[in-house]
Amino acid sequence: MSRLNKVDVDRAIEAAAKMVVDLPYLRPARWHVRTSEGELLPMRLVYRLATNAEPVPSDAPDQLRRLGFQVVRIGETSESRSFWWVNHKQTHRVELEGGYIWSPKENQNGARNQTYINLTLVRPGDLVISYAGAEIRAIGVATGAHQEKPKPKAFGQAGQNWSEIGWFVPVEWSVLSKAVSPKSYLDRIVDLLPAKNSPLQRTGNGNQGCYLASISSDLGSLILSLTRTTDAAAVDRVMELEDQLKADELEQVIQGDVTLSPTEREQLIRSRVGQGAFRVNVMEVEKACRLTGIADGRFLIASHIKPWRESKNEERLDGYNGLMLAPHVDKLFDRGWISFADNGDLLIASETPVSLLSSWGIEAGQNVGAFSAKQQAYLLYHREFVFRGPLDGP
Repeated sequence: MSRLNKVDVDRAIEAAAKMVVDLPYLRPARWHVRTSEGELLPMRLVYRLATNAEPVPSDAPDQLRRLGFQVVRIGETSESRSFWWVNHKQTHRVELEGGYIWSPKENQNGARNQTYINLTLVRPGDLVISYAGAEIRAIGVATGAHQEKPKPKAFGQAGQNWSEIGWFVPVEWSVLSKAVSPKSYLDRIVDLLPAKNSPLQRTGNGNQGCYLASISSDLGSLILSLTRTTDAAAVDRVMELEDQLKADELEQVIQGDVTLSPTEREQLIRSRVGQGAFRVNVMEVEKACRLTGIADGRFLIASHIKPWRESKNEERLDGYNGLMLAPHVDKLFDRGWISFADNGDLLIASETPVSLLSSWGIEAGQNVGAFSAKQQAYLLYHREFVFRGPLDGP
């Protein structure tokens, strides 16, 4: 298998930047490489120019990230979220167990502290990196805005000189099975550290004067990439929670949309969980689970092909934008572990655990029957933006 080196990729990016205006058909590509000027270039084009090899392997994004390049997936870009880094050596255990971060409002002498004020800037869906004992121990998602709350009793003697009232942000933590040492990757991290209020010194040691630091999407994406190599399951849990929070926000928008009738709002909200008019519409198109053959509706979920959170209102109720799936198949399909070709061939992402599929009786090479033209349009979206690979699949 071809492997990348930085010199060849730099040359490929330079060449791709000149070519891409003449290759508009590449723009729908799923993965992109971000240049130092902020431009997005199709990753497939960059990879092929760098290696002169096809097909592009499924680990190409990770290869590029290991070389220090930022790779983003359209539909999952980091622009919609902010990244934060919390240094909480004294309190990390109770904060992870309690599901929050907390800080006093100001320093002991009453001075303003930006890394405390930062808690008031966190928004639901933002990602928080947990750092303690010189290691990244967990990744979290803020599940709500900041609140004014007393210092947690669980702190005990930790922070005994802190004021009793401070800022509290709820965080759903996903603890890593293997911690990551930033010092081991300092050459890739150091130039991405913030100029002010950095969580780390340039030596790689933690900055004791910093509690919650705002970090760039470049650094945040790099940390996610590093943690994924040691605990992909933990990162996947974080991504799933992010999607849930995004859907929660959209549901609130629908509930407040006065241009919709109460019945329309109810049906759109019920469709999120595969109920109501959407389920009825899907069952008119799909009579059974394509993979298991189960036709008893009591044991099937009406699953959106194009995710509810990404769909327009009419798509959220469209029966052609759904499949009736057994619960375990719904989970695989919803999170992009599997997908389907237009002709019904089962597509399995290379990172999907084979033992898991085997225990559920799912095998490569299965064909579930061709899909209609209307379904194919939604499946194209699923393969391009939800399915985890292969990159050059149908």
